[in-house]
Amino acid sequence: MQMRILRERDNPLKQLLAADRPAIGIWCSLASALTTEIVAGSGADWLLIDGEHSPNDLRSVVAQLQAAGAWPGCEPVVRLPSDDPVLVKQFLDAGARSLMVPNVRSADQARALVAAMRYAPEGFRGFSVAHRANGFGRVRDYHATCQQRQLLAVQIECAAGVAAAAAIAAVPGVDVLFVGPGDLSTNLGHMGDPGAAPVRAAIAAVADAARAAGKAAGILAPVREEAERCLAGGFRMVAVGSDLGLLARGSDALVAQFRPE
Repeated sequence: MQMRILRERDNPLKQLLAADRPAIGIWCSLASALTTEIVAGSGADWLLIDGEHSPNDLRSVVAQLQAAGAWPGCEPVVRLPSDDPVLVKQFLDAGARSLMVPNVRSADQARALVAAMRYAPEGFRGFSVAHRANGFGRVRDYHATCQQRQLLAVQIECAAGVAAAAAIAAVPGVDVLFVGPGDLSTNLGHMGDPGAAPVRAAIAAVADAARAAGKAAGILAPVREEAERCLAGGFRMVAVGSDLGLLARGSDALVAQFRPE
């Protein structure tokens, strides 16, 4: 019996950003395949499965990738807890072709991440004949062509990262410089105030560095006015809310309707 041959679908998020078009996303923090499936069907261009600040592990992320797969127009991005190359290998093999990595501070760190995502001779990703990412051996030419559909977003979250933003953006294989406003404002001495002037200047500097290198800039902006300002300022990969925030604020508002003032 002849084995069925599949072809991997294109990465719609990577295509949007390459065309310099806005890509609207939603953060998924609840570690639930069911809620992630709901979010994926919202019409969002991408979603973020958070492995840094949420109670996710490899198995729960795989379940969410499977759930999101029902909506091929929405690209799931997995945020790793760190830049550990072992994690890069594991999550790529599990089917996460779009990765976000927190707190990237230098071009050397970015180059190491790119190498961890690629097979030799361009990198050092471990070779496996059959895993979920290549349809358990059914995707034709996966190993030779997978990097064409991979996306790497590196987060700029400290002064060192801002200072190195131009050098990081120049690294081949880095697709997005993604600002983490919470960590960036904290690390710049303005905890809880991403609107502080030094933080805004740093955010603008990251966007300028990405644009000068022909790369996309991204940011988490859960307040509508801020999201619109970022889109107008050239940010393209913009997360406008989270499953956790939608549930918390929605349930708060609902119960408040039945409480005396």
